[in-house]
Amino acid sequence: MKLTFISDTHSKHHKLICGSGDILIHCGDFTVDGSLRASEDFADYMARQDFKHKIVIAGNHDSCFEDERRDDAEALLSDRGIIYLNDSGIEIEDLKFWGSPVQPEFFDWAFNRARGADIAKHWALIPSDTNILLTHGPAHGYLDRCHDGRRAGCEDLLSTLQTIKPRVHACGHIHEGYGMRETEDTIFINACNLDLRYQLTNPTIELHV
Repeated sequence: MKLTFISDTHSKHHKLICGSGDILIHCGDFTVDGSLRASEDFADYMARQDFKHKIVIAGNHDSCFEDERRDDAEALLSDRGIIYLNDSGIEIEDLKFWGSPVQPEFFDWAFNRARGADIAKHWALIPSDTNILLTHGPAHGYLDRCHDGRRAGCEDLLSTLQTIKPRVHACGHIHEGYGMRETEDTIFINACNLDLRYQLTNPTIELHV
């Protein structure tokens, strides 16, 4: 099965060529302003892509998916046959996916959670048999280094990953962390398509599983 990963397109998705395949996955931050209008434009784009399935999680910019507009925002995706995951999962052809939009506190934006118990309760929801884990933010130490050298990833998420050992963990959020890293247990992907200056420089990441 061919999985194609994208993330952090920030309303520049129309310039991104995704090709075709089995599942197209967006790891959050598809808008800049978190508006319903921008989300609808993104949903229309995703619906046109030549993939059997499309899976989306939100990111810290996608505020309409967390505030009082949440039901309307989610309907924009579901009405177009796009799967939206928010601390939830789905099984597709024997692959078990789980997605969560939360990340450690990052300014005053959407889906922020304090490090420690507040965010760990979200990771505790991840089933132990998850094959493909999607989170907006990275795990600590894996594709999470910022331009100033600090690591922004979540320590509690790393602990969970080390326990459940999913086949793939895909994220975005830290634009400078784009790329792929493989360990004995897990393939780590940071699929950010925009660089630190919000220029569309990074191609999609494809993986056969």
